Amino acid sequence: MAIIRDRDLTDDWNNNIPLSIIAGCIEEHRRGLYRLDMLEEYYLGRHKILCRDLGGEDKGLPNNRLVANHAKYITDVAVGYVTGNPVKYAGEGMDEIQKAYDRIDIVSHDAELAKDLSMFGIGLELYFMTSDEKPYPKVTVIDPRNIFLVVDDSVEYKPLFGVHYYPKRDAKNQIIAWSINVYTETQIIRYKAIDVNSQSYELIDQTPQYFKAVPIVEYWNNEEQQGDYEQQLSLIDAYNTLASDRVNDKEQFVDSILMLSGASLGDDLEQQTEAIQLLKKHKILNMPIDAVAQWLTKALNEADTEVLRGALKTDIHEFSMVPNLTDENFASNASGVAMKYKLFGLEQLAKTKERYFIQGLRERLKLFANILGTQGKAIADVSEVEITMNRSLPNNDVETATMIAQLTDMVSNDTLISQLSFVKDAAEETKLVAEQKAEDVRNTQEAFGMNFPKDGVNADEPAQ
Repeated sequence: MAIIRDRDLTDDWNNNIPLSIIAGCIEEHRRGLYRLDMLEEYYLGRHKILCRDLGGEDKGLPNNRLVANHAKYITDVAVGYVTGNPVKYAGEGMDEIQKAYDRIDIVSHDAELAKDLSMFGIGLELYFMTSDEKPYPKVTVIDPRNIFLVVDDSVEYKPLFGVHYYPKRDAKNQIIAWSINVYTETQIIRYKAIDVNSQSYELIDQTPQYFKAVPIVEYWNNEEQQGDYEQQLSLIDAYNTLASDRVNDKEQFVDSILMLSGASLGDDLEQQTEAIQLLKKHKILNMPIDAVAQWLTKALNEADTEVLRGALKTDIHEFSMVPNLTDENFASNASGVAMKYKLFGLEQLAKTKERYFIQGLRERLKLFANILGTQGKAIADVSEVEITMNRSLPNNDVETATMIAQLTDMVSNDTLISQLSFVKDAAEETKLVAEQKAEDVRNTQEAFGMNFPKDGVNADEPAQ
């Protein structure tokens, strides 16, 4: 999350930021890395259960450590639902910007950014000019553990500067130094440090940048800047523990202890070992008349365990607002209205994510408009550009076609045709349909030997 500093700490936030401020901000940022590391670990399937120790082999106890990666499921479904379809832009000033977006494959970039938002609760973009012979603007997603934005303490939280820092490693992958790049509204200031926690920074160079603003944009996943599964970590841990203990109980049930009363398998270890081997081979135990043999087992209540497992799974999906799409009851009614009710929670989550995502996209538009304007491109005011994010859902075109048929002559053709998922340009499709109908009429008239005006000239009249 952005770090807040008083704007009055220095008079020149563009060219002369005190090293004490930079070092203090880096120190504050690094104090929050533990949380981000933990959230990534859960997405990658390295959950708390993997560190559990029940005594292990020394005590003869099974210690299964199962991971049901609900964290990854929640993120992948939420990201796919919200950003599975490309973001659409409409309005003046978008022609040149859209060309720039297409050149850098902004669709893939948005998906990567959305994943960071879902995992960490924040995502950060860094804007720069490429090193090609003819440089062009580009944007990249930076791991939030290596970059941060510093804003002032006003109600507008205006950016003061941004820092991108990362370790430099030798051939053995050992950290030998740190690169610290500071971005202001007009400058890129590069430092080198042996210890990132110190203030002993060596100035490498200072170059101008022309985005006319701090070229770093911070996106939020929600107001709390939390990941989509962050509040469900305790439920995920409980689910993993229950699943692991369930398998442990099964193993202990199989490895039950044979209790003998009034009998012995032998007088010494050698005789006992031989008797056990014969018992395993022949499944027969010869015992005195009054002797008793029975297994010491742990009673398993599978019904109660399954109820608890189901309750935990339901809570994980309910509180994350990401439904279990593999639930047998989920697709039992595939009508449009029923599907909307089942996705109601996910849609509320998507609206929150979309609202904050669009705020960041508007900052991106401004930065691209600034740099393209600097390059002499004609860029209109982008503040009125309309940004649309379409959900990625299976489409019931049969149901849509029925609706279109019922609304014909009540709603414009362009509006109706635009509802079909396979139609990209409704106006062009309407034009093609009109042309096809006209062609069908001409073909019918020709088949019946009828003359009709063609290109404004009657077939029976000689051309003038």
